[in-house]
Amino acid sequence: MKKFFAISLLLIPLCVLADDTIEIDEPQWKDFAPKAFIEVNEPKGLAKFNDTAAYWYKRKTEFNNEIEKCREFENYETKFTCYQNLKVLQYQKNSDYNARLEAIERAKHMPQEIQDPTANMLPINSYLNNFSRFQPNELR
Repeated sequence: MKKFFAISLLLIPLCVLADDTIEIDEPQWKDFAPKAFIEVNEPKGLAKFNDTAAYWYKRKTEFNNEIEKCREFENYETKFTCYQNLKVLQYQKNSDYNARLEAIERAKHMPQEIQDPTANMLPINSYLNNFSRFQPNELR
């Protein structure tokens, strides 16, 4: 019985110390990126012209840089806050990206007459202002 009591006295402080080393779950890139761009690499060759791949590669590198900054913190609360801020930022970027895609889709399906009418007009005003320069001298 004395051995059990002595061992339990030694284990109780170890259990308390074990609670201080709580592991924090890091955000993962796969939680924020579309499946097609989870393993995105730097666009090279003709892929440089793929704006979507370039966008997701840039976001992935920014995400990895932020993860590295968060890992440097020793304090549990600071590290946890850093990860939470990173998650919020990534969700916000995803919302902005999806809103841009929806706006582009709406613009594609919008009838021509609803779109901006000045987009297809010629700059007639500048032609009229410069018209007198191209007339013969006796007509001016």
